[in-house]
Amino acid sequence: MSIKRLLPGFIRKKLRELKTKHDFQLDLKRVELIRDSSIEDLKKIEYLEKLIPKLGLNKEVLIEQPEIVKENGGGLLIWQYPNQFSKYLSLLQKQEISSYLEIGCRWGGTFILTNEYLKKFGKVKKSLAIDIIDSPVQKYCLKNKETEFWKTDSKSDLFKNYMEKNFFDLVLIDGDHSYVGVKNDYEYTKNKAKIFVFHDIVNNAAEGVVKFWNELKKNKEDYDFFEFIDQYDEVVRKTGSTFLGIGVAIKR
Repeated sequence: MSIKRLLPGFIRKKLRELKTKHDFQLDLKRVELIRDSSIEDLKKIEYLEKLIPKLGLNKEVLIEQPEIVKENGGGLLIWQYPNQFSKYLSLLQKQEISSYLEIGCRWGGTFILTNEYLKKFGKVKKSLAIDIIDSPVQKYCLKNKETEFWKTDSKSDLFKNYMEKNFFDLVLIDGDHSYVGVKNDYEYTKNKAKIFVFHDIVNNAAEGVVKFWNELKKNKEDYDFFEFIDQYDEVVRKTGSTFLGIGVAIKR
């Protein structure tokens, strides 16, 4: 998640505090937990839900995080709910995916996990992560030849020109969370991908994403839609809100 300007003030404050306390380096040794897992285990949602915390979770904005995140912070700094992302990965392994684009990779945890997971189920020819910050995911990309990281904006001419000549099987849109930002990222890629994924589709702090996703879902002629929006009761009771949420639109 790269764009924070739409978050409530108290969350932005927490982000600033955390950024002064941590350097957000990735523990790439955790990647071996995926590589050492069997294909059969990686097909199981229950196994994935236990594996994801072991890989290391992002401890930013703790008010929206369950205890499982607080207990497993660090590692790959994955900013996902395990009970959502495990089901999402299970869906991906049933698709034919050889290329992956992530718009808004932040520290890179989701990108690394997704790329490694896809490699277990087939040949990934290219994976590209972009963000407007200097992401520590660069270190991972230097060691994995099918991957690249670009420090750029999805609105840049560099990115637009690249997308005119390239196609991705899977695109995760998780950058600018404003309505216009999400819509633009979709428009830039809609003819250049077959599977579109949107993060924060039920996040009360990302109204733009929620609005765009609900509009896109009306297009049932062109897409099959899937949602992974499980919550943690402890967080809902504490905040009265829902967070994150993954929406998938697969072209028919």
